[in-house]
Amino acid sequence: MQSPTVTLTRFRHRLADFPEAVALVSFLIVALVFCFAAEHFLTPIAISNILSFASILGIIVVGVAMLMIAGEFDLSIGSTFAVTSFAFALTMNAGVPPLPAMLLALLISAVLGALNGAIVIWSGIPSFIATLGTMLAYRGIARAIGGGDFAKYVESEPLLFDVLNGPVSFLNRLCQPAGNFRVSILWFVLIAVVIALVLMRTRFGNWVFATGGNPGAALAQGVPVKQVKLTTFTLTGLLTGLASVMQFAHRTSVDPLRGEGWELSAVAACVIGGVQLAGGVGTIFGATVGILLLQMLEQGLVLMGVSVQIFRAVAGLILMLSAILNTYLGQAE
Repeated sequence: MQSPTVTLTRFRHRLADFPEAVALVSFLIVALVFCFAAEHFLTPIAISNILSFASILGIIVVGVAMLMIAGEFDLSIGSTFAVTSFAFALTMNAGVPPLPAMLLALLISAVLGALNGAIVIWSGIPSFIATLGTMLAYRGIARAIGGGDFAKYVESEPLLFDVLNGPVSFLNRLCQPAGNFRVSILWFVLIAVVIALVLMRTRFGNWVFATGGNPGAALAQGVPVKQVKLTTFTLTGLLTGLASVMQFAHRTSVDPLRGEGWELSAVAACVIGGVQLAGGVGTIFGATVGILLLQMLEQGLVLMGVSVQIFRAVAGLILMLSAILNTYLGQAE
């Protein structure tokens, strides 16, 4: 007969193999609470709002999770988001067709991400500090190119907008009352699956984990650590740009503060999902559960008529508990 201590230790070791376990348990508990506490939580409109709102930031979270697994941070994603939106809006308003305008905006976001990586790699400055600086710089660029004012696309919406983030009309019509399912949900799922497969099934994915786990040992084994970090920074910028143009395709306007604070929400979602701050541990699946949990928490509290300040407090509590539990489980390995 095994003692309770031995049983608990074995259970802890098993949980340590699944970094997303804490996020999944938290997700189920919060969902169960809202099923009873929020009257309209299980309605199609509420569920579709959770998925649609989470999908935009979720695309960014996928990139941030990959970057954090590689052992780095990017605090400039909110500012990159704003710069890309302005670039997309202003180029279209200048007469550039939507598709070339989108490609230009994505190129800009990828360059901003690559610039973050270059600064970190060749200066040796910790990415937290380096991207804190570029966060301020990129936000200044957004304010400058936008003239400190809104930018809005006033022409008729092109087909590209529907492809990027149009309503899924046939699914919304099936719901009573009508739902708010949007194409961005499909893009989110597709991107999350592709990046997850890259991390788990390819050599580059192994390099990402090795770089975040022990860059010195990875370099000794022939892993191109600098190239891996530069690539993950660039992909994070690119995914941020994609999320930006997708949101613009829905709202067709942007302001200088667009995306402000999203960097902290993205990091919080990753930590809740089991991505370790030190790097080398985490999954895309866990990070996506983390962002869905945060969005479900916000939607559920809104349905209950609770202040947004309470949402921030509860989200902060979940973040701290998740970090503590993930650290505890990590010590079992």
